[in-house]
Amino acid sequence: MSDRELPSSPYGDFLGIKIIEVAAGKSVCRLELQDHHMNTGGRVHGGALTSLADTAAGVAVRSIRPEGKSSATTDLSIAFIRPPPGKIIEACAQVIHAGKRLFRTEIAVYCEDKLIAKTTATFMIVDAP
Repeated sequence: MSDRELPSSPYGDFLGIKIIEVAAGKSVCRLELQDHHMNTGGRVHGGALTSLADTAAGVAVRSIRPEGKSSATTDLSIAFIRPPPGKIIEACAQVIHAGKRLFRTEIAVYCEDKLIAKTTATFMIVDAP
């Protein structure tokens, strides 16, 4: 499955998140950090990291959710490990449980091969709008 088959969301586009890889139940998304991703202390804003992780998890879920269904994040927990040492961060997501109504994911966020955040997220499968 290619990134062209799963378009990004308008919010992901706004932030600059790019879908790099998609496979069944897995994804990699990338964000090149810009000034508008920083907090007042000059470090990447936690919301930018969280949005990247949530987007990668959503793409992984979308790659295997049932046809004609949609999905929504119901729970997300993130642990920030260290500030990114560079300007390009990647989130690697994997669906670890695909039930009838809930999909559970794990996401690791890296920068220059260093783990900077670890995340879990749950998605509810719902009827498409």
